[in-house]
Amino acid sequence: MRLDDLMERISLGLPVEGGNFAGIDFTGAAIAGATLIACDFTGARFGHASLAKCQFIQCDLTQADFAGATLDTCQLAGSVMPGVRFSGASLKRAQFGQCDLRQAEFRDASLDAVAFAQTDLSEACFAGAMLATTVIIESAIARIDLSRATLRGITMTKGDLREALLDGLDIDTMLVMDADLSGRDLRSLRLARVNLMKSRLAGCNLSGVDLSQSLLIDADLRQADLSGCNLTMALMIGADLTGANLEGADLTSANLSSAKLPGANLNRAILTNAIVEQADCAAARFERARLDFAQFSYATLDAASFMNARFHRTSLHGATTNATLFSHASGSTLPTDPARAVADLYEPRRVARRA
Repeated sequence: MRLDDLMERISLGLPVEGGNFAGIDFTGAAIAGATLIACDFTGARFGHASLAKCQFIQCDLTQADFAGATLDTCQLAGSVMPGVRFSGASLKRAQFGQCDLRQAEFRDASLDAVAFAQTDLSEACFAGAMLATTVIIESAIARIDLSRATLRGITMTKGDLREALLDGLDIDTMLVMDADLSGRDLRSLRLARVNLMKSRLAGCNLSGVDLSQSLLIDADLRQADLSGCNLTMALMIGADLTGANLEGADLTSANLSSAKLPGANLNRAILTNAIVEQADCAAARFERARLDFAQFSYATLDAASFMNARFHRTSLHGATTNATLFSHASGSTLPTDPARAVADLYEPRRVARRA
């Protein structure tokens, strides 16, 4: 099929199926409402083209070039696109479903409300790109390059980021469910308001990183370095921080309920108004920590060290303190309240059955 025939069918609103447009130059073209099925666009050039409401279904776009192009409300489904170039392109409301985007180039591109679902993004490059309200669901992202990228309002599920390039990555408000970042050095990142729920971060170096208002619920942070981190108002319920280093971290108003902190280092940490209820803090160190109004109700504090710590109305209600060290600590603590302890044992369902 000739290029003129293609454009005519598109102008008539007719689908194009099985056409061979390999190497064709579409530079600067304006294409709207095209439905392209099983067409060959290998090596085609779409530089600075404008594509609106176009559909590429099971097409071959290997090494195609969309540099500087604008894609608005386009759908790409089941298409083969390894090595495709979107450098400097603008993608709005584009959808990639079950596509092969291995080694695709999105360098310095702008992606707004773009969705990648069950798509192979292995070794894809997003260096310097801006991604806003973009979704990456159940997609392969091995060795993806996100260096110097800016991410705002991103959702990512089941992402293996252990080999990703993340230098200079700027993140704000991101949901990363069940991600694997084990052993990574993440000190160059800004992770404020990031949801890392159930993510694997064991052995990570997050020293000095901004994790304020982040969600780390049930996250694996064993042996992680969180020294000097900003964890103000972070939700770390059920997180595993066994042996983690939180020295000098700011945990003001953080919630560590039911967290695991055996052997953790919280020396000089700030835990003002922090909730550490029912947490396992056995052999943890809180030396010179600030614990004003912190809640340790029913926490396990056996063999923990609070030497030189500062308390002020810090609640130790129901906490176990066998062999706990409080030498040279200052301020006031609230011991177990007997009446409250009895009330805490009240179970409405049990009483209802007896009645």
